[in-house]
Amino acid sequence: MNLPSRIIPIIIFLLASNFSNGQQEPRSSFFWNNYMHTNPAMTGAIYKHHANVQWRTQWTSTSGAPNTLWANYAAKLDKIHSGVGVSYEYNATGLSNWQTALVSYAYHIPIKNLFLSLGASAGIKSFNPWGMDESIKPVFQSDFGVALHAEKWNVGLSVTQLNGASFRYLFLTLKEEPHIWLFADYAFQVGEKWKLTPRIQSYSDLNQITSSIALIASFKDNLWLGATSSIPGSGGIYAVGPMIGYDIAGKFRLGYTYELNLSRSQAYYPGEKSEVILSSGSHEIILSYQLK
Repeated sequence: MNLPSRIIPIIIFLLASNFSNGQQEPRSSFFWNNYMHTNPAMTGAIYKHHANVQWRTQWTSTSGAPNTLWANYAAKLDKIHSGVGVSYEYNATGLSNWQTALVSYAYHIPIKNLFLSLGASAGIKSFNPWGMDESIKPVFQSDFGVALHAEKWNVGLSVTQLNGASFRYLFLTLKEEPHIWLFADYAFQVGEKWKLTPRIQSYSDLNQITSSIALIASFKDNLWLGATSSIPGSGGIYAVGPMIGYDIAGKFRLGYTYELNLSRSQAYYPGEKSEVILSSGSHEIILSYQLK
C-alpha cells in the first residue's frame, strides 16, 4: 500500500479513536438478563443452563447509530461449585465495528443460604474501521468480577477491559479503557402471584458514570412488564420506556423494550461528514432459554 492510499484509513482510525473514548462499552436495557457478559462472577449463578441472544438498535432514525448483538451460554456445575460460559458481542457504530469473544469461569463459595462468586473471563477483541484494507491485530481482553447471589437478590462488582489493551495501526493507537461495573436487584413478593423487582446497573470509565434502571412486575413467574430508564454521563441522552416479556413454560423467555429519548444530543460517527442529531428512540429484544 502506498502512502496516499493510507490517508483515508488513518483519518477513519483517528475519528474512531475519539469516538471510542466516549462510548466503549454498549449499554443494555435488559442488562439483568445478560449479567455474565459484564460480570463473569455471574456465570452459572442463577440457572443450570442459560442460552441468551439480545439485540439492540439505538436512535433508529439516525444513520450509522449503534447496533449491538449479544449471544452467550452458561452452565452451572454443582459438583465443583462452578460455572462456565462463553460470550460474544458485536457492536457496530457508524462505519466501524467491534467484536468480542470471551470464555468465562466462576467459582461459587456457599455461605448459608447464598453464595459468594468469584469469576474471570478472557478472550479476544477485534476492531474494524470501514475502509481499512489492512487488518488490525486483535487484542487480548480480560475481565474480573465478584458477586453475591441469593434466592431473592443479587449484587456484583466487576472490571471489564481490565488489561487496557491497545489497537495499533501504523503510528496510531486506540486504547481500551478499563470499565467498573456495579449491579444490584431485589425481588419483593407482592401477594401470592406477583413479584416486584427493582434493578440497577452502573458503569464508569473513571471519567463519567452511566446507569440503567429497571422496575419489573412479574405475574406467576411468567408474564412480566415494567419500565426502564437510562441516566447517562455528561452530554448523554436520558431515555425511558416500557418493557414487556413472557417466560414460556419457565424455560423460554421473550422480551421487548422501546426507549424514548427525553433529551437531544449531538455526536460524530467515524467516517461521517456531517453532524447528526440523536433524537429518536431505541429498540431491544431478547430470546433466552433457561433451566433452573
